[in-house]
Amino acid sequence: MRAILRGLSARSGEGVSEVLARLSEQDLGTEAQRTPEPCNLPVLAHLPHCIGEVMLLDPALAAAIAAVDGDLKWMQSPTYSDRILGEGFSANYGWAEIIGPNGFFAGDDMLLGLLMLGPDRHYPDHYHPAPELYWPLTSESFWSRDGKPFVVKAPGETVWHPSMALHATITNATPLLAVWCWTRDTATPARLK
Repeated sequence: MRAILRGLSARSGEGVSEVLARLSEQDLGTEAQRTPEPCNLPVLAHLPHCIGEVMLLDPALAAAIAAVDGDLKWMQSPTYSDRILGEGFSANYGWAEIIGPNGFFAGDDMLLGLLMLGPDRHYPDHYHPAPELYWPLTSESFWSRDGKPFVVKAPGETVWHPSMALHATITNATPLLAVWCWTRDTATPARLK
């Protein structure tokens, strides 16, 4: 959490101040810390490459992510399937909570964690009540909001999605590793368009 807080504090852009304000309201003390039930997914085959890329952006954050490798509970939305999202999507998608019911800290109507999306993937238009911030840590990710054309985001840039905004992500040859955060209204899961 220290590496994420330090990294986000050095960023500007839409939604960053909201995330930092919500983080300041969370109980992240030693007493609140707990151990998640670890679970790995096939997408983690890309994690070593991603950590190597993060080393170029933020060595302390890369080291912190590597230190919890094997301790996170990686999950997938139960409503997503290869039948709906294309062959191989399930093997190339997953997220883990650092703050949230399945994370190191329970959180108070806030989720924060890591997202991985394998190479050459399209995470199609979806939406949710929770406002959401992504902080892409690897290169070659493309983002669309409200049906607008996809734009490339460099590693370290942030991407903000207000409540109920339609948004999508595409990767090319490089897998995506990103920090993500839902700042409130976290009980309702994402829905595909």
